[in-house]
Amino acid sequence: MVEIIFMTNKLLISTFLAGVLSFSNSCEKLMKDDELVLQKQNYTGNQLRLDGYYYEEFEEKYYSIYFFYEDGTLLYGDGGFTKKEFIEHEKEFTKDVWLNGVKSYKAYWGLFMIENDSIVFERWYPSSGGPFPAHRRSGKILNDTTFLITKSIRSNGKEEQKLNEIYHFKKFSPKPDSTNVFIK
Repeated sequence: MVEIIFMTNKLLISTFLAGVLSFSNSCEKLMKDDELVLQKQNYTGNQLRLDGYYYEEFEEKYYSIYFFYEDGTLLYGDGGFTKKEFIEHEKEFTKDVWLNGVKSYKAYWGLFMIENDSIVFERWYPSSGGPFPAHRRSGKILNDTTFLITKSIRSNGKEEQKLNEIYHFKKFSPKPDSTNVFIK
């Protein structure tokens, strides 16, 4: 009798585990990261300088950073820094530890496109356990060292918002390498 109960429990546990594995596999297929809408293309224009990075100061005390590359790739240099942290964080851009960390995290990478005085860039954003959403930001180039982002929309066409983000150029060398496993 004990052997039959043990076999029944073993069968129930096996069935339960198979169901959990099957459910998690189907959830994984349902919960995919957003695809980037922009296509990778080389930037050969002169509307923006690429020999450094662009930063935005928001709420008059925090900073957000983007690197743009000739191959059409962008690298998010992080954000939410105070002025003091911003200056310290800049030193990290030349260290292998920082670069190796960002190379393996999808939410740092994206693509950009410039046409005349318009700029569009798109990247993945972190999520809390789910797939990575991708958002496109667009705006106007004011001069070769400044651009204004006025709109953000998720790549699936939802979650549109109006923005007023002014990015300024800062010359910086050497820039981190743009090679990564997410943008081909």
